[in-house]
Amino acid sequence: MLRAVESRLRKSDALRAEFSKNVEGLTKFFDQVKKLDELKKLSSERRIKIFKKKETIFHEGNNPNYLYFLVKGKIKTFKSHEYGKELITDLYKEGDFFGYLALLEDKPYTETAETLEESEVCLIPREDFHSLMYNNTNVMQAFIKILSDNILEKEKQLVNLAYSSVRKRVAEALVLLQARYDSKQDKTFSISISREDLANIVGTATESLIRTLSDFKEEKLIEIKGSNITIVNLDKLKILKA
Repeated sequence: MLRAVESRLRKSDALRAEFSKNVEGLTKFFDQVKKLDELKKLSSERRIKIFKKKETIFHEGNNPNYLYFLVKGKIKTFKSHEYGKELITDLYKEGDFFGYLALLEDKPYTETAETLEESEVCLIPREDFHSLMYNNTNVMQAFIKILSDNILEKEKQLVNLAYSSVRKRVAEALVLLQARYDSKQDKTFSISISREDLANIVGTATESLIRTLSDFKEEKLIEIKGSNITIVNLDKLKILKA
């Protein structure tokens, strides 16, 4: 499907431009599509809201009213087990859209979104989203291309949860965090993250995660100070996750 979308995108001169993943890029994208006659009524008001650390943006089971665009900060989405256990389904950084699957399906959210740190989020009304998606095929295809960046990552995560050892999954999670949140792509990377959140990314018990992190520390792959984890041997972690 994605190949077909990309093929059709190449036929649309109006929407071939690349848009940077920030507020300016988002505005440029909306301004571009608003030039199309059928989208001239598209709302220009896009409210930005600041959420505190560990604040919920939307709950599993809520009905969707917005498409969300992360201007600044870090956000996780997770599913809740019936016994209270969480499984983190995705991590978002500046320039990412989230909360769109529920809008596409017109169904309640199947996961909860919560901030990992104070975050600025742009709230795009569902009416704007539906105008983009359903009133113009080219716009729909362009938006799908923007929103589908993480599909392969999610598929890979599910495979790893099913077949990989805890050690391999912890290495994978650390490499994922570095790739997602290190804008400079340095080989030394630090992040403050709770052990519970990291365990929920890995899909393991917190105790198992802590033991594995201790092993990685002894092997000089990481350094630990409080909630802060510093990757000091990224290359070896990449080998472990492979």
